[in-house]
Amino acid sequence: MSLQNFLPDAVIYNLSPQQREVYDYLMTGRRLTRQIAINTMSVQDITTRISELRKLGLNVQSEWKRDFNETRYKSYHVEKGEKA
Repeated sequence: MSLQNFLPDAVIYNLSPQQREVYDYLMTGRRLTRQIAINTMSVQDITTRISELRKLGLNVQSEWKRDFNETRYKSYHVEKGEKA
């Protein structure tokens, strides 16, 4: 299975509520972090949701970053792409 910048409609309809919320957020082009997921979506285990979306074929990119206190955190995003 090749990774894509979107999921087919049939797969989207079968996502769990948390998967769907994370997917919808990523598809806006914004970057998602654990803090954003916890504070705005009530998704406690973002790494599992990202892993599930990747297994379904979504090409979720991740990047380590540091905040102003030099604390490391991971940021997730999906590159904008054309839907076929």
